[in-house]
Amino acid sequence: MINRKFLLTVYLGLVLSGCASIRTNTDFYYPILTDLKRGEYNLAAEKIDRAEIDEEYSNKDRVLLHLDKGIIYHYQGEYERSNKELEKAELAIEELFTKSISKAAISLLLNDNALAYSGEVYEDLYINIFKALNYLHLRKFDDAFVEVHRVNNKLQELDVKYEEEVKSLNESEDKQFDIQAEKIDYYNNVLSHYLSHLIYRADGAYDDSRISLEKAKEAWETYPDVYNYEMPVALAETTSERGVFLNIIAFVGKAPIKEPVGARITTFDDFVVVSDPTEFYATPIPIPGIKYGWNFKFEFPQIIEEGTEVYGIEVLIDSVYYGEMELLENMCNIAAKTFETEKGITYFKTVARAVLKGIGSSSLGRTIKKDVKGTLGDILVGVVNVVVDATENADLRSWRTMPGYCFVAEFQMEKGIYNIEIRFLNQFGEVISNKTIEKYKVTSRLNLVEAVHLN
Repeated sequence: MINRKFLLTVYLGLVLSGCASIRTNTDFYYPILTDLKRGEYNLAAEKIDRAEIDEEYSNKDRVLLHLDKGIIYHYQGEYERSNKELEKAELAIEELFTKSISKAAISLLLNDNALAYSGEVYEDLYINIFKALNYLHLRKFDDAFVEVHRVNNKLQELDVKYEEEVKSLNESEDKQFDIQAEKIDYYNNVLSHYLSHLIYRADGAYDDSRISLEKAKEAWETYPDVYNYEMPVALAETTSERGVFLNIIAFVGKAPIKEPVGARITTFDDFVVVSDPTEFYATPIPIPGIKYGWNFKFEFPQIIEEGTEVYGIEVLIDSVYYGEMELLENMCNIAAKTFETEKGITYFKTVARAVLKGIGSSSLGRTIKKDVKGTLGDILVGVVNVVVDATENADLRSWRTMPGYCFVAEFQMEKGIYNIEIRFLNQFGEVISNKTIEKYKVTSRLNLVEAVHLN
C-alpha cells in the first residue's frame, strides 16, 4: 500500500503549483502594448478595462492595474483621472510595503508571484513625476511642487525602509542565513529637480529655481553610472532668471522589463554555493547543519533595458526648425540603479526559499523511495521534484506601460501664438511619428508641451 501521506503531500503540491499564481502572466499585455506603440491610447485603455473584467489583473496585482490606468489616462490628456489612479497605486504601494514588513517570514516560504505586488522603487518614484506633470498641465503649481518634492523624500527614506525589511527577514525562524542591508546609493533625481526649477521659475521664485538647477546638476555629477551621457543644453545652459520660455518634454521608448536569471544551489557541509550567470553572489553562504550533496534550482529577476526606435526628436515652430531635443533621463538606468538594493533582498529570499523547499523535497523523496519500491516510487519522487521546481519562478511583474526615456528642450521666445510640431525620427532620419499643437499660446508663465512615442 502506498502511504496516503505521501500522495496527499504530492497532491497538495500540485494544487498549490496550479492555483497559487506562481508564474507571472504577461500575455494579456501584448495587445495593450501594441496599441500604445501605435498611439492608440483609447484602444489600450479599453483593453485594460477588459483585462480587469476578465480578472487578468488579480487582487494581488491591483498596484499594476492602477499604474497602467493612471499612465494611459495621462497619455490621453485626462489628467484628473490619471492622478486618481496614480494616487490609488501610491497608497497601495505604501500599504503593501508596511504589511510586507510584518509578514516577512511568510514571504520566505512563498514564491513572490503568489504575494501582492508592492511595486519597485523606480515605479513609486515615477508615480510622483507623472502626478506632477498632470498638475502642471492642470496649472496647479503648488500641487505639482508637492509631487516633485516627494520623489527625493522617498529616496531619502528608502534606506530606513529596507533596514526594517532586512531586520524582519533576519528575525524569521525559517531563515537559513543573515542578509546585510545595503544602501540604495541614489538620493537625488535629475528629472524631479528639473521640474522643480520650471515650477519655481514660472512662479517668479528665481532664487529657488536656481537652487533646483544646482541640485539637478549636482545629481548628474554624483551618479555618472546613471547619467552616463552628455548633459542636455536644456539643463546645462538654462537660466533661473526672468524670461519667456517654451519647454518641451517627450517620453519615448519601452519601459524597462524584468527577465529571469536561472541559478543553481549546491550544498556542502555547513555551506552552500550559488552558481549563476551574473555572479551576483560569488562567495559561499554559510548555513550551519546543511549537508553535502544536494542541488536545487531557482530563478531571480533582473532589469532589462528594452530600448527605443527613436534616434532623434526635432522641434519645428511655425514650420521653422528650432532644434533637437536631448536625453535628460534614461528611466531604464534609474530602474536598474534603484533595483539593486531590492534585488539583494529578493535574492536572499529566493535562495532561502529554494534551500527550504529543496531540503524538504529531498527528505520527502528519500522517505518515498524507502516506503514505495520500484517504478511507482521513482515516479512519485519525480513528481515531487517537478512540483518544487515549478514553484521557483522569478516574479517578473512590472509597470510595462510606462516609457523608457525622457527628452527635453527649451527655447526662449516672445509671447504670442505659435504652431508647434515635434517630430520623432528613426535611425535614417525619417519621421516615424509627430505631434502638432496648433495655436499654442506662449505666456510669461510656464509653457510646457508634452509628446509621447512609446516605441
